Amino acid sequence: MIAADTTVARLLDEHPQLLEFLAGYHAHFEKLRDPLLRRVMAPRVTIAEAAGIAGVDPGDLLAALRRAAGEPAVPAPATVPAPAEAGAMPPALAAIPESRRVHVDVRDDIRRGHEPFARIMAAVNDLDADAALVLRAPFEPVPLYDVLGKRGLAHWTERRAPDDFTVWFYRSAPTPIPGATAGRATPPVRTLTLDVRGLEPPLPMVLVLERLETLAPDEEMEVVHERRPMFLYPQLDERGFAHRTDEPEPGVVRIVIRRGAA
Repeated sequence: MIAADTTVARLLDEHPQLLEFLAGYHAHFEKLRDPLLRRVMAPRVTIAEAAGIAGVDPGDLLAALRRAAGEPAVPAPATVPAPAEAGAMPPALAAIPESRRVHVDVRDDIRRGHEPFARIMAAVNDLDADAALVLRAPFEPVPLYDVLGKRGLAHWTERRAPDDFTVWFYRSAPTPIPGATAGRATPPVRTLTLDVRGLEPPLPMVLVLERLETLAPDEEMEVVHERRPMFLYPQLDERGFAHRTDEPEPGVVRIVIRRGAA
């Protein structure tokens, strides 16, 4: 049975014909036709969250999906549970001065139908260890909690209005260096280089993920790119890979990837 907490990925796995239905239901869902965006976002977003992102009533969307799938009608309008009220701001967050708070407002992006994920991840990648990202959005960005949590970022959420949320992402404790072990010599590492410059998306990400499947513990992959691959980073986090990015020269981005510490 399709429910409000069913992920979009599970929905489309069980009812692939609903992809075109969703694309026609609201312009925002047309993005699901993009295999790359579908692969990255669909496993994290529930139907209720997708409704909030698109600005449609979750009960209406759920009822429409059930009708399209031939399931029993929803007996009463489905609602999304209200977010828990924010308590006092955590001390670690309150100690961060305004000068170290990076504000990113994606409300207009979403209203215009633009995907804000790349913009958010760019801000996260540039975030200093003693700074906080202050994200303003028209819905609670629940999928980001897990993605950024794997990067060592805690979060604190304020609900200003039903369509206005501010989420603070910050480091509540020092972030360990992946693979670092005190008092132990670092074993030699063999570097494999993969140059994906000039390739059309999503081929660069597909090639990187395929090569990483056979990466040995004593190996690292150096990916040479022409831009920061924002959709690749959460895929690496989910798979347990440590990574760092630098730009050795204009127009050249280098991502070094290793298996995370056991």
